[in-house]
Amino acid sequence: MLTALPLSGMYGSAIVAVCSTALLLTSDTPLIARTFNTATIGICAIAGAAAYSIFGGYSPIPGSADAAALIVHVLIPLLIATVVQFGLNVLCLSGMLALAEHQSFWVTVREAVLNAWAPYPFYPVIALVLAVLWASAGLGAISILPIVAPLLIAQWSVALQAEENDAHLRTVETLVAAAQASQPMLHGRSAWVDAVSREIGLELRLSSSLMQSLQYAALLHDIGLVAPAAHTPGERLTGKELRWIKAHPQQGVRMLQGIDFLSDAIVAVGHHHERWDGNGYPSGLEGDQIPILARILAVADAYCALMAADPDVSGEHLDAVAERSLDALRPLAHQQFDAEAVEALVRAHPRAVESLRVLIARQPPQPVPGVDPHLPWVSAMFASARSQP
Repeated sequence: MLTALPLSGMYGSAIVAVCSTALLLTSDTPLIARTFNTATIGICAIAGAAAYSIFGGYSPIPGSADAAALIVHVLIPLLIATVVQFGLNVLCLSGMLALAEHQSFWVTVREAVLNAWAPYPFYPVIALVLAVLWASAGLGAISILPIVAPLLIAQWSVALQAEENDAHLRTVETLVAAAQASQPMLHGRSAWVDAVSREIGLELRLSSSLMQSLQYAALLHDIGLVAPAAHTPGERLTGKELRWIKAHPQQGVRMLQGIDFLSDAIVAVGHHHERWDGNGYPSGLEGDQIPILARILAVADAYCALMAADPDVSGEHLDAVAERSLDALRPLAHQQFDAEAVEALVRAHPRAVESLRVLIARQPPQPVPGVDPHLPWVSAMFASARSQP
């Protein structure tokens, strides 16, 4: 589509875009989806072509164009056209997803940008090379071969990686479903922790691989709670319940051992109840000794526990509940929690609340039948017992 701009202009680009989209859509694709996708690509193509023309893009490329002219009148307009097409595509798709799945529009936009932006900077360069080989060098359709072959190989590799990631996520979701079936406390909570920890991870600028491991860890961090201990609210915790709470991180590690792609996540699962002051469990790690993913999970987990424990969380006062929960965490920085992770949550708090709003609308939290081991007072109780001689 971009290559058609310097070769055949606005209308040629639109025709190429619509025809290629129509050919790629299979017959079993619903008619409304085919219509929407074709219309979206057509609109993006026309808007990108208009931007290319406005910013002085050549169409066609004159044979006398030198390197400087190609940069100013082809590459730069192609870059601008790419930004316009990407932005329109994200807005259209996010709008449709937000309507169809009752999600926050801006949260959907942000997710789409984060997941799809990476290959787009390369497209104008590829389009420039292909257009120059096709027109200026006079190679015609033969110029497609040295460009398309590596692209097809790269696309195949990316598709394989995407399939592998999907398989990993399905495995994790199956494990989560099994845990939720045996422990009502976990229903929907892992999705909350996933949403909040993701916002913290983005603020801390984690790598994509760590972000993936953080998602797995957030979804699985409480899988060790599959053997619940009954507790009546208001009563003192029994020794059996205390042992159950302290054992669940390492129980989760034992359950997940041997799953190679979860190696980083397993470390986080095993240490998400450590404390910054060294009085946590199971290993009593202190400060930076605690793995970064575990520090993020500790903050997200406690925040979600405080939210879920508030009776107004499912009502009209979600914003107030969220602020109260955040205020409860702030004094615990440098004591129970990593201060950087807490500050990251403070900065990302509006986005985290919007994500939770969507999740709560889909599945309101269920009352916890026993003690919630993620509440800060439980950690403080263990810390007090550990610090006593």
